[in-house]
Amino acid sequence: MAFTPAATAAAHLELSAGLTIASLSSKKTYRRSSSSLGFHHVAAKERNCHQGVGRVTSCELFQGSPRKSDSPKSSDSPTSTGRAVTAAGAIAEREAAAVEVSDSYPGLAAWNSVKQEQWEGELEVQGSIPQWLAGTYLRNGPGLFNIADKEAHHLFDGFSTLLRLKFEGGKLIASHNQLRSDAYNAAQKFQRVAYQEFSAPPEKNLLARLGNLAGMVAGSSLTDNANTGVIKLGDGRVLCLTETVKGAHQIDPNTLETMGRFKWEDNLGGIIHSAHPYVDSNELITLIPDLFHSGYSVARMRAGSNTRELIGKVKCRGPTPGWVHSFAVTENYVVIPEMPLRYSIKNLLQSEPCEYFKFEWMPETGGYMHIMNRHTGEVVTCVEVPNFVTFHFINAYEETGEDGVVRVIADCCEHTANPIILQNMTLSSLRSPAGVDNLPDARVGRFTVPLDGSPAGTLEAAVPPEEHGRGLDMNTINFKYASKKYRYVYACGAHRPAHFPNNLTKIDLDEKSAKNFYHDGGIPTEPFFVPRPGAVTEDDGVVVSVVSDSVGGGFVILLDGATFTEIARADLPYGLPYGLHGCWVPSTAAAVPQS
Repeated sequence: MAFTPAATAAAHLELSAGLTIASLSSKKTYRRSSSSLGFHHVAAKERNCHQGVGRVTSCELFQGSPRKSDSPKSSDSPTSTGRAVTAAGAIAEREAAAVEVSDSYPGLAAWNSVKQEQWEGELEVQGSIPQWLAGTYLRNGPGLFNIADKEAHHLFDGFSTLLRLKFEGGKLIASHNQLRSDAYNAAQKFQRVAYQEFSAPPEKNLLARLGNLAGMVAGSSLTDNANTGVIKLGDGRVLCLTETVKGAHQIDPNTLETMGRFKWEDNLGGIIHSAHPYVDSNELITLIPDLFHSGYSVARMRAGSNTRELIGKVKCRGPTPGWVHSFAVTENYVVIPEMPLRYSIKNLLQSEPCEYFKFEWMPETGGYMHIMNRHTGEVVTCVEVPNFVTFHFINAYEETGEDGVVRVIADCCEHTANPIILQNMTLSSLRSPAGVDNLPDARVGRFTVPLDGSPAGTLEAAVPPEEHGRGLDMNTINFKYASKKYRYVYACGAHRPAHFPNNLTKIDLDEKSAKNFYHDGGIPTEPFFVPRPGAVTEDDGVVVSVVSDSVGGGFVILLDGATFTEIARADLPYGLPYGLHGCWVPSTAAAVPQS
């Protein structure tokens, strides 16, 4: 029969092990290494259950252990080939099925569990991928929100889903896989949350929770679900990270297989650290908050080593350390932010989600910037700054004014000192319908910190926030300009009305303007900038992002780094959950170093 959109909607995408997906650009087929995730997607019964002619429907994948098929046994073999399902067929099916779906909201797939554990296939490219673009974009983010009959409360509770986009010779091969952390493995085995996630405590009785306090102090009960970022160390190893020290795992960038937990070979200890360390070809720099003595340890790990070395320590001005999801580094200094959204031991021990989860908003304690010499560990200054809230620092550099005073300039995505952004990232809020406009204002917050002993620094908008829709997060720059004076920021902005950053924006800090790219009903992820080899201008390259639409689909988008216009896109066979952060692995880095 002909696969018209209506017919394709009836012939549901076959997701069982052993099926193949046909490449749209050639006659080759790419095998799906798929398997049942072994958990129940609560929403699947309501939104995704429709009859299909394949062996396993989408609902069957989310109802416990894999089901036996009525199909001949030969088709159960992982080497057998069933009906080839093209990405175009999957997209047509999804669009036809969208008419029957009761829920439709911006970025539909972004806020729901991944459809299957893993997949790989070549995507049909519309437009033209530059021939020079050779390498792999890796992305990490929460992608599994359901265990048995329980659904996660917050985006950051989701178990890590890894995405790989390999660019070579103008072609694009995509794959995704689950990170096999202890937290993920335990959840699959026991069908419950077994470790302390961002807002979700382990499911235990009162007595067990009391016994869990010692584990909390030692960090043993905290999650190792590394769902936040993925970085390439200077020696080529690739790590997935989150905010717990134990939540660091090495992966194979070529297969997305989990190679094992990364082992820190030092005695610096710590149970939490910054989710976004500074990384260059020589070293990694990280911050380790001290929850009991209100301070931070600043440490480095040299390329090729597993040993963190103490650079220096900072004592906080407030009663507990401010949250340090990220920080900034210049050529000579580490910029250590202390914001009044502070870690709370009390909230960490709660059995139910608190107002700001593991943090407490304490505006009366003030905001500060500590500046440490990255070579000697000396704290050269600490200044008070206006209160602020930020997840992500963009970049920092040093400049000397006409008065001869050296100043540190540090830029971040600043949420106008409003911690409500954390509450807006619960799954119920993220699934808001189109037209809701409750995204808090955000800006390029520019800190200016004089190094002449002045007691205060300044914080102001580097660009009029209206240029990017008064929303801003998930930023990248040309990494060749890290720790140096720079001009361009690539980030997710807002096309109002918006409840979450819903467009891509290129910000020109010199011209104080922005160019924006918007897909109606879409939610894009971090726009990652890849410079062209041999480029002499800062914005000569391409921007890679993934967009989830409002009907359950998604696509990869490539924009020209200079003009910020679309040069290529490729539809995914189905939409993927929202990814947070990524890294670039050049094609020359094919070998996988061992820890």
